[in-house]
Order: sequence, then C-alpha cells, then structure tokens
Amino acid sequence: MDFGVVKIYWYAVFILTGVILAAYHSSLEMKDIGYSKDLIYDGILIGLPLAILGARLYYVIFDPLPHYNNFLDVINISKGGLAIHGAIITTLIFVPVFCKIKKIKLLPILDILVMGFLIGQIIGRFGNFMNHEAYGPAIESQFILNILPNFIKEQMTLGDVVHHPTFLYEGLWNLALLITLIVAKKSRKLKVGENLGLYLIWYGIGRGLIIEPMRVNGAYGDALMFMGLPINILMSVVFVALGILYLIISRTKLKSLPYQMDIRVEQ
Repeated sequence: MDFGVVKIYWYAVFILTGVILAAYHSSLEMKDIGYSKDLIYDGILIGLPLAILGARLYYVIFDPLPHYNNFLDVINISKGGLAIHGAIITTLIFVPVFCKIKKIKLLPILDILVMGFLIGQIIGRFGNFMNHEAYGPAIESQFILNILPNFIKEQMTLGDVVHHPTFLYEGLWNLALLITLIVAKKSRKLKVGENLGLYLIWYGIGRGLIIEPMRVNGAYGDALMFMGLPINILMSVVFVALGILYLIISRTKLKSLPYQMDIRVEQ
C-alpha cells in the first residue's frame, strides 16, 4: 500500500494492531488484579522489540536458504520472516526478569501475557494472509471451498489453484483457546499461572501436529530446519512436553495456588 513516498507494509500493520489490542486487554486485566496498567506499557516498551528480535533471529538462524547478503537483509521484516517460536522463547526469558525488577508476582503476569499473546497472534496472522504466505497445499474438498469467504480464496489462489489458508486455521485454533481460557477463568477452573501450561500444550499441538505439516511455504517459500528436521515441529513438541510438566507441577506440588478469579495483589 503506497502513499507517495511512504509505503505501508500490511505485515507490520496487522502486527501493530494485534499489539495494541493485546496491550489494551492486558491493561484491563492488570487493573482487575490490582496492578497499575502502566506496568503493561513499560513491559511492552522493552519486551516487544526483544520479541521481534527473537522472532527474527530464530528465523534467520534456522532458515536453510541464503537470503541474507548483508545486515540489512537480516533485519528486514517487511516481507515477513518472523518465527513466533522465537518470540515465545524470548518473551519467556524476558518476563521473569521484568517481574523481578518491578517486584511483581510472576504467575499472574504469565496468565495475562498468554491472553495478550493469543490476541496478538490471532490478528497478526492476517499479515501472512496479506503477504500471500503461510499457506498449505491445494484445496481438494469442495465443502471447504464453499465455506471459505471469497476474499480469502482470492488471496490464497496461486495460478488457478486455491490453497489451504493455514494462517486462518491457526488463528481459529488460537481463538478457541482464548475463549476456553476466558470461560475457564470465570468458572474458577484454572489456578494462577496455568494459562501458560495450557498455551504451550494447545499451541504446540496445533502448530506442530496440524498446521506446520500442512504448510508448503514460509515467508520465503521454505521451511525452517535444524539438522535436516523442521525446527518448528521439534520446538512444538518441546512446548507440549514443557506444558504438561508445568501443569503436573501446578496440580501436585503447588496445590495452594489460588484460582485466577481469586487473585488480588497489594502494591
């Protein structure tokens, strides 16, 4: 999208929109448990650039093809080339440090973070849609072709063939978890901190076992690899294992943790 000398990249537009909505929701959640909403904005100011950096470095490190001739190629994300697994890993390193510095409780922040992450991912995936990337094989099912909106089919058409919009499948998968977490919280089913375990399991299964095997291209038409194996699938398996371990510890060793609906902090 061009406005004279200014060129706006849809990928960045959707990521920014996701960040804004995630930040707004997170600020409401922070206020609800007794923390200042300014903490969210402080965290985003530092954490967002780090997450983008982590997502980009992860992509560059595991990209098997030589797309990067200089430093500008490495940092150029205008056409995509961000890996959500890298952003997740970077964020999970940053948040405990941030909570330690700000002297705030980690587990409630992780719950809020997961909700915000899901919102950002759901919206941000449409950046892939606008870039004609993150699609699957050709659709052979007439039923799927009939239920998909025309604007999605048009954007996912290469030549005369409509491809599976895996970005949409992943977005709907994440939306299902977001709704589940909201309902479970209000029903007093989840203890503080358990959003993270469920997220790692749910996203690991969805991305690693369903979405990633379907995808036939990445941001540049190739899969990210590690020692000849697709790294996103391997990392998703690690996420699932860590999520299961996390929930086991939460329900067996940390039985005294309060439910999310009951958490309130004093500043």
